[in-house]
Amino acid sequence: MFGGEGIYWIRNKSLSSKFIDIGNNPYVHGSERGSKPIGLLSPKLTRPQLWLVEQVQDGESFIFRNYDTGTVLDIQDESPNNGASVIVKSYAYTGERASSQHWQVVWVSDDNKIPYYRITNRKTGTVLDQTTDGGGFPIKSWQFHGGQHQLWCFERATFPTMYWLVNISSQLCLQYNASTNHDASLNSKTNFPSRDQLWYLESLEDYDGYCRIRHVDLEDRVLDLSGDDNTTIKQFCVLYANKRREVWYPRGATDAATFGGHYQWLLVPCPIPSLFWTAVQCRGSGKFVAQPGGSITASDGARGEVDYTVQWRFLTQGRNPYFTIINRQTGNSLYNSSGSSLAADNNPNSNKYYWALDAGGEDYSITNISTSNVITWNNGNIQALPGGATDANRQWFINASLQSVPSFALINGRTGMAPTHVPREPVMTDGAFNSYRCHWIFQQVGTDANDRQVYIIINKLSDNVLSHRNGAIEAVDNVPTDTRNQWRPVPCHKRYFAFVNVSTGEYLSDPGTTGSRDPNDFMTDEDRRCCWTLVSHRDSIYDTIALDTDITSPRLGSHHIVKRAPKKTPKGKGNAKAQPSHIPDNPRITQVTNRVLRVIVERLIGQLDFDRINDQPARTLASTLRTEVVRDWRIDVPRSIQAGWERPGWVRIDLQGTYHDQNGVRVANIQGQWNDDTIFHVIVPVGVDFGRETIRRAMIESLQTATSVRLDAPDNATPSGSRTRPTTTRRPPGPGAPPAGQFWAATAIQIVGLGLMSLLLL
Repeated sequence: MFGGEGIYWIRNKSLSSKFIDIGNNPYVHGSERGSKPIGLLSPKLTRPQLWLVEQVQDGESFIFRNYDTGTVLDIQDESPNNGASVIVKSYAYTGERASSQHWQVVWVSDDNKIPYYRITNRKTGTVLDQTTDGGGFPIKSWQFHGGQHQLWCFERATFPTMYWLVNISSQLCLQYNASTNHDASLNSKTNFPSRDQLWYLESLEDYDGYCRIRHVDLEDRVLDLSGDDNTTIKQFCVLYANKRREVWYPRGATDAATFGGHYQWLLVPCPIPSLFWTAVQCRGSGKFVAQPGGSITASDGARGEVDYTVQWRFLTQGRNPYFTIINRQTGNSLYNSSGSSLAADNNPNSNKYYWALDAGGEDYSITNISTSNVITWNNGNIQALPGGATDANRQWFINASLQSVPSFALINGRTGMAPTHVPREPVMTDGAFNSYRCHWIFQQVGTDANDRQVYIIINKLSDNVLSHRNGAIEAVDNVPTDTRNQWRPVPCHKRYFAFVNVSTGEYLSDPGTTGSRDPNDFMTDEDRRCCWTLVSHRDSIYDTIALDTDITSPRLGSHHIVKRAPKKTPKGKGNAKAQPSHIPDNPRITQVTNRVLRVIVERLIGQLDFDRINDQPARTLASTLRTEVVRDWRIDVPRSIQAGWERPGWVRIDLQGTYHDQNGVRVANIQGQWNDDTIFHVIVPVGVDFGRETIRRAMIESLQTATSVRLDAPDNATPSGSRTRPTTTRRPPGPGAPPAGQFWAATAIQIVGLGLMSLLLL
């Protein structure tokens, strides 16, 4: 199942045992790898087969960045000819122009409940095509004709959790000794994670409930019983640790409860952050680690995809449990060579670039392998200091990007167009609703004299904020304290909002006008130029509306979600001491922080094969449990999410029922469930043929953005034409009221305070 941004293995349908791989050339840091042809190799847990799929500014295309090299998929010489070579090169193109490094992923068909996609180049219109030419099975680009070798499935990358096996009695770790005839012994936990002390569990396909304990360093080495005692074991065995730090293999047992602590072992997971781009935020100060230029500094906040200076990826070092940390803006790797200073460059070639993680506190500490210094927020600076790692200013929350900050196209109720901005240009109107230039992020900056919430509205492409100055709508800076840049949302006609500028008191209207002293004239069925609807994504003629409680509050008629789960204080929300950015924070949906659980849910979503929801009683649409996940899908499930996995419906998708909303529209309420927790929520009008991929996408969006998603057919479809200057105003096909299914209850909003409808991820 393709779930948008993330890290994947990409497998061909025709040659199902092969994955896209860049080959085995070593990567030379600090220099151009060159145009290396792409090939298909046997699947392994190797870095060259992992791809970071990253969305680009048009909102609909992606680049495919190799996890190992950082280079991206491209077509040689941008050739549109059949048979042109597919290569990897450094990412060189910016802006919104069509590029041979930009690709669209389009669903084609399902086969045995696995969705398959074509991968189309934006520049040439050709697709990735697997060939059988030569021993390396090179991939070419070709005009699409629907053959199986042009279809691809996306498998989100997961790795087995690595563990220390700690004996309860001695508190010593099980350690593999290659130099002593492959024996295992006990030893103290090393200062930095050691491969000798790390293991992972491998479920056995034919033995339900049993696992191999495999060493991470050598895949052919597993824990094994030795000696004649092996023959007497009939039911199960447990590892026994004696006082001399030796590991004994017991002579069998029928009741483990009769044994003391020397028979009991604790599985301590080795922390591994998301392999995708992440923001690294200090728990104590709320500051983010950033590299806006040549130095490492502290940032007050991360605005999702806007600010690449605060995004980093953790690159594994083979099977070693430590990482290089690479900045998205600069491509440089973080290091600490001596003293407290932190720096970054593009030539990681020693231990000073390697960092270990420790989950001993509430979040992670990040320790340099060479100096043993810990990354610390200290007196206004990000430094590397010696000493303990559990202080709040030495604890870091590592949060995957994955579009964690919702954004919206503001579509005008009269013209059907949306304000758009690109750097160094005026605010215009456009119909490219999925493009970053049309998307805006809401960040609360305070309240007005009447305690009503005030926001800045940040453009996702330019990072500038919407402003009203000199009688015009502009986006010239990103200063949050300037009242000309501040707006107060007001619920108005039907599903729409109006936005009042704090400085001028005028209402945001179509950029062709300057606002109104009497906005009520422009908030009616006949003239809705001050009315705006907020749309997350437009798929064909349908709107996907990811609604967020930080801006509005919903009223869903008689049906309400009542499931609630405890939740920590929100993190990743900008400066912890300032007003937070509007990241979803509704406790009614449990955030899925476990990557394996997300993979399972996405796999289940991929099994849904209906194009519309018909009126029907409540029922389970799809479900899975341990047997299918472990035996059939071959996914190793960590202990943290195993609760209830033996029961049918452990992970499931439920149709909670269909009902009439307050406007009389029949809608279906669909929830993703993990045990009793709701993990995504979508609302789908009954009887509308959205197509299965649109419905799947809405579920994935809800899972990833932690918000409730509603599908709607808009009445403000884009008029003919595209980009226009602010002086141009277009009328829609006709006025008339918005469809009943798109009503947002103003009374509910006013009661709870403006705070856009979220019912919640991870």
